[in-house]
Amino acid sequence: MTALTLNRTPLPKPRHLLVGLAALGIICGGIALPGAWPGDARAVLVAMALAVLGWTCTRLPESLIALAAVLGLVLGGTLPEDMLFDALGNELIWLLLSAFIIAAVLKDAEMAQSLIAPLTRRPIRFDAFAMLLTLAIAATGFVLPSTSGRAALLMPVFVALVAVMPDARLVRPLALIFPTVILMSAGGSLIGAGAHLLAAESIRAATGLRLGYLDWAALGLPFALLASFAGTTLILWLFVPTDLRRARIRAAMPTPVPRDLRARQHRISLVLASIIGLWLTAGLHGTSMALIALIGALLLLTKPFTPRRPKEMFRAVDMELLLYMAATVLLAQAMTRTGADRRLAELALSVLPPSLAGNLPVVATLLAVIAVLAHLFITSRSARAAVLIPAVALPLAGLGHDAALMILIAVMGTGFCQTMTASAKPVAIFANADQPTFAQKDLLRLAMPLMPVVTVLLITFALTIWPAQLALLR
Repeated sequence: MTALTLNRTPLPKPRHLLVGLAALGIICGGIALPGAWPGDARAVLVAMALAVLGWTCTRLPESLIALAAVLGLVLGGTLPEDMLFDALGNELIWLLLSAFIIAAVLKDAEMAQSLIAPLTRRPIRFDAFAMLLTLAIAATGFVLPSTSGRAALLMPVFVALVAVMPDARLVRPLALIFPTVILMSAGGSLIGAGAHLLAAESIRAATGLRLGYLDWAALGLPFALLASFAGTTLILWLFVPTDLRRARIRAAMPTPVPRDLRARQHRISLVLASIIGLWLTAGLHGTSMALIALIGALLLLTKPFTPRRPKEMFRAVDMELLLYMAATVLLAQAMTRTGADRRLAELALSVLPPSLAGNLPVVATLLAVIAVLAHLFITSRSARAAVLIPAVALPLAGLGHDAALMILIAVMGTGFCQTMTASAKPVAIFANADQPTFAQKDLLRLAMPLMPVVTVLLITFALTIWPAQLALLR
């Protein structure tokens, strides 16, 4: 009996069985597609569908799933091997790598604390402080990559601010402001999230329009700031009693900054200002953002800017995110290269009535709602962009709409992901802080009014502002 017990093979869990059956169904569905579908387009569609299944229904890392999908296309002959290795030399990969190094130097020099410190030098009403804090958090998106990196960098700032709150009941709204603004403000910066770099590359591939640092800010910053202030306003309304909104935050005792650290912060600030200035004027000198960032990162790795060895700073580079970005860019390129996106557009055209398919308000509203709700099924922002751009935005563009506008709607909509703790890493970071902050019910209470506000903002920009801006950029 013992031998039989030890050798018994455990039955697969029901969830694993369902995922396996779904994967088999996707493969069979790809084989059963109409004969008009070329073999390469079938393979790309199956690989993309399997990746979406893995991202939404398994606990496997998103990067592992994306790399497996790309490797399957390479081994199957759909994508050439050279294309796989060339993806690691993509400009956005070098830009992200450089941005991670810059962020590590900023964190080591306590630059985030210095940014927020002026806000607490004198007593100030909590509601006014919340609005100024919103601006300060939004500003970090222009020099720091990824929302989770900004959350980790700003956590010490949150801890320091808790000590100057006049009432313990203000800790919860303060904790909600940080991840909400981090997520909503990211859309204003090209490097604010990896999803934006993927979107910029997809827009270039689909339309030939190359969006630079300043171009993206012109498109995304107004929307990002309005969404951020809307989030902060709702937090003040829902979680702060009227009398506490007028409560004055105690002035924090200025923490003495060692002279050598202060001098190092000044030197780093000059380099940062130079990097951003060169990004903003890229149209004049023609140097790419990635090259400017790489030069700045190498400069910041020298002794005048950090006492640490380069090896320590390179450990801060999120290699998993870099590989994930390279893989998702390849998946998006494969959809376009094989014509799978056009085939999907034809299917969408056959399902949607012609009067609706060609109606921009209807299509923009549909895409905005899908993008905002996607976080309920795909918890990674980059994964949502990797799914929505080739599988939804580009097929809708195939119905006769501007591909750049469709991609922009999709990627900006992915910024809303505050419904659940697991929906975004910044939310999880602040929810799991060392001290009590907010609970799942608080997120739902905030998400219910914030979701329609963000959706309406997205639709408004898609119909009135972004089309005119994109026309000027062309």
